[in-house]
Amino acid sequence: MLSFLKTNFTIRLFFLLGFFVFLAMDIPSAGERILFKGIVNSFKLNIRTKPSQTSNVVIVVEKGDEVDVLEKKGGIGGWLTVVSQGKKGYIRNRPRYITLLPVVEDFKKIVTQKKIVAREKIVTREKIIFEEKKVETFSRKEMEFIEGLNEIDYALNQARIKSALLSRETRDLEAKIKKIRESREIMASRIEDKKGYAGQRLNALYRMRMIGRMDIAGLPSSMFDFFLKQNSMKRVIQSDMEVLEIQTQDLAKLNRLEKELEQQVAAKIEMEMDLNLQIRIKEKETVKKEIILQEIRRKRRLSQAALESLKESALDLDERISLLGKEILEPVDNSSFSRQKGRLSIPVKGRITSKFGTAENQDYKSFTFQSGIDIKVERGEPVRSVFKGEVMFAKWLKGYGNLMIINHGDNYYTLYAHAEEIFKKKGEIVDTGEVIATAGDTGSIKGVCLYFEVRHHGKPVNPMKWLKKGA
Repeated sequence: MLSFLKTNFTIRLFFLLGFFVFLAMDIPSAGERILFKGIVNSFKLNIRTKPSQTSNVVIVVEKGDEVDVLEKKGGIGGWLTVVSQGKKGYIRNRPRYITLLPVVEDFKKIVTQKKIVAREKIVTREKIIFEEKKVETFSRKEMEFIEGLNEIDYALNQARIKSALLSRETRDLEAKIKKIRESREIMASRIEDKKGYAGQRLNALYRMRMIGRMDIAGLPSSMFDFFLKQNSMKRVIQSDMEVLEIQTQDLAKLNRLEKELEQQVAAKIEMEMDLNLQIRIKEKETVKKEIILQEIRRKRRLSQAALESLKESALDLDERISLLGKEILEPVDNSSFSRQKGRLSIPVKGRITSKFGTAENQDYKSFTFQSGIDIKVERGEPVRSVFKGEVMFAKWLKGYGNLMIINHGDNYYTLYAHAEEIFKKKGEIVDTGEVIATAGDTGSIKGVCLYFEVRHHGKPVNPMKWLKKGA
């Protein structure tokens, strides 16, 4: 009986001691959730009683040991509340000391996320291939139109050369016609003079009764003298008639030559008119093709901008996949827009041409207030979001053209106006530096530019104070 009592007392005493040891172990209660599994990286690592380097050491763990992480404060360099071998304590959160891994439940989420991101990557890759084909198609069309324009330009050049040659030939012919007319007038004058002279000679001879009969005023000294005199006079008259005949024939030739040259001039003028008509038609065709070419180039630039955005998205997906399952860090303090003053990148490559605030109009001696800045850019230049956020407006607005407004939280908004094309819709999430549009001149009276604003509680603030220096 005494032996039984001793044995029973020993069992109770052992149980009681075990209970007190259990209480002294300070293990996590059922309400405490294990946030991470920690893998020790240091050769020896002290777990301390308090989050302080001077506090006592609870236990020493070695490289490769696992600990349960219950709480995480202060980010990198802060303190982790951990449990190891049933003992609770604190260690510094440094990558050289410890690597944090998600718990089993989070691993399931990560696997699911990886599958989702992998599907997104496949879709993005398909979109990239599609956009690459579009760019290739536009490039091919551009080359075809350039070749067509070259052919038209060559034909125009040949037509202009031929037209200029016809103009010179026409001028030469008109100069010849002018000389022929001058010669004709001179010859006609000479013929008239010759006719008058010959007529006077015939009239004189007739009055002197020396033609066709004997001169009754006095007999010739001999018959031979009579016939000689008659014959000489006939020869003189015949010579006059021959000269008149030759001159008349030459005049007729000049008239014929003038008509032929006039016909040639008329033909060349008609040919020149046809050429000029062709030139005008080809010039109009050139203008049309150039307009189409500009449109092709615009669409190609849009496709290239979209392609660039998709490629950036693909890189982002790669990064997201690589980060999944790695050490989970405390949210960065700079995650809010309010902490970005002086850190934002300029939304588009270009030159700032007007600044925020009051400006004087020299022409009208008046003052105007500008709520944002204008950035002079090339058409089609990619426009990027200066910070992550949600699109709250993305469509046409009078005076702003294609406009996008992004909500960055804490009542901060950024505004992007005059875009050529916008790639995001209302409600979509954008990341910092993501291509959201292309630059254009929609609704702009200042040409191709991007109008950019930063607003807080709906009131415009100076964007220059938010952009990096040198922007």
